[in-house]
Amino acid sequence: MKNQISVLFTEEQIARRVAELGEEISHAFAGREICVLGLMKGSLVFMADLIRKIPLDMTVHLVRVTSHREQAKGRIQTEIVYSTAVPLDGRDVLLVDDIVDTGITLSYLLGHIHEHGPSSLKVCSLIDKPEARKIAVHPDWTAFPVHEPLADRFMVGYGLDWMERFRGLPYIGTIPRPARSGPPQE
Repeated sequence: MKNQISVLFTEEQIARRVAELGEEISHAFAGREICVLGLMKGSLVFMADLIRKIPLDMTVHLVRVTSHREQAKGRIQTEIVYSTAVPLDGRDVLLVDDIVDTGITLSYLLGHIHEHGPSSLKVCSLIDKPEARKIAVHPDWTAFPVHEPLADRFMVGYGLDWMERFRGLPYIGTIPRPARSGPPQE
């Protein structure tokens, strides 16, 4: 399948945009210590590059969120399966997400974080697909908005995966949308 990858954002485009985001975030949080929360696993590569471009005091933590679909009832139930034990009360929090799509998972997670009383809460996403939104939630910063529908394509690389594969690509690409079952094809 690697020979079917189409590059969407190059390594150079990503590096340039991450540096810009680092400057914008540094300015927004100037003089404050921030608590960076990264969503496992898709945001790991993005978060690692981003925090190196933010010259502020910070702590870095990971949270994991999974979404389960209840097919029979046609609804999505979101469950936090791992959360940081770091106290967020009174802290300036930067949540780093890989893709904001429907907004359901992000909205759920923002509600959970707000329950812990942060002083401020901002979101930075690698990819934002605003046309796919089902819940009105919007990142404060986005590296790359994607407005074209990718119904027949799936984004991979730079931390984004398909069945745990392709995360290590230095660029963001697309592959033909794989069938829902079966092992990956080479």
